[in-house]
Amino acid sequence: SITAVNYAYIMPSTLNVRAGLVDIAMVNNGSEAHQAQVARLNAGVTQNEIIDRLITKKDQAAAFSLLTFAGGPDTVSPGYGQETFLNLTAGQYVLLCFVVGQDGIPHVNKGMIHFFTVSSEQSQQNILRADGKVIMKDFSYDLPHVVIQSKALTLQVVNQGSEPHEMNIVKLEKGKSVQDIPLFFQSPSGPPPFEELGGFAAIASGGSGWIKMHLDPGSYAVFSFIPDEKTGKSQLSMGMIT
Repeated sequence: SITAVNYAYIMPSTLNVRAGLVDIAMVNNGSEAHQAQVARLNAGVTQNEIIDRLITKKDQAAAFSLLTFAGGPDTVSPGYGQETFLNLTAGQYVLLCFVVGQDGIPHVNKGMIHFFTVSSEQSQQNILRADGKVIMKDFSYDLPHVVIQSKALTLQVVNQGSEPHEMNIVKLEKGKSVQDIPLFFQSPSGPPPFEELGGFAAIASGGSGWIKMHLDPGSYAVFSFIPDEKTGKSQLSMGMIT
C-alpha cells in the first residue's frame, strides 16, 4: 500500500518485495494529482546515477535510458486510488511521480522518488482472471468491449508496441470531448477538461500487468503522455488517445 501526498510517498522506509506477482495499490491524499510509476534499475545502475540524471541534471531522457518501466498506478486526482498487479523480477526498483505541477516542476524533482528492492525469492504465483485485455501499440489502443460497463473490472494491460506506453484513464468534464484533451496540453490554461482516475503507468515493450477499475457512468478517455523515444514528442500528440 502506498499513500501519495505533496510531495512524497508514505510507505515503509525499507521495502523488500518477493519476485513474482506484486499487488501495488496507491491512494492519493495530496492536493494535486500523483502517480506511482514503477521502474527497474538496469543492470549495474546505481541509485546515485538515477538521482544525478533525473534530479541534479534534470535530464529525463538520460535517466530513462537507465531504467526499464514496469507499470504501476497511473495519475489519480486527490481522493482517488488505483490498484495494479505487476510481475516483478529480482532487482533494484524505484517509484517515481512525473506529474508536472502548475509551477512547471515535475513532482519527482520535489521528492517523489522512492527506491526499493525485489528479492530473488519467488512469491506464490496467483493467476489473475481478467475480464478483458487492453492492447497498447505504436500509437493506439485496442480496448475490450467490457470497459463500457459500470462495474468492478480486472483488465490485463499488454504492451505490444516497440517502446514504453501507458494507459492514463480520465473522465471528461461535462460538455467536453476527447478533442479537448490534446488542445489543453498544447496550451494549458485554466482547469483541465478532465479528471484523472488512474490507469496503468508506463511499461516497457513486451510487458504486461493488470489493473482494477470501477468507473461510474460518463464519458472517458485513455491516453499516453510519455515522450516518444524517437521524436521526443508526447505520444498523445502522435495520436495515442481513444
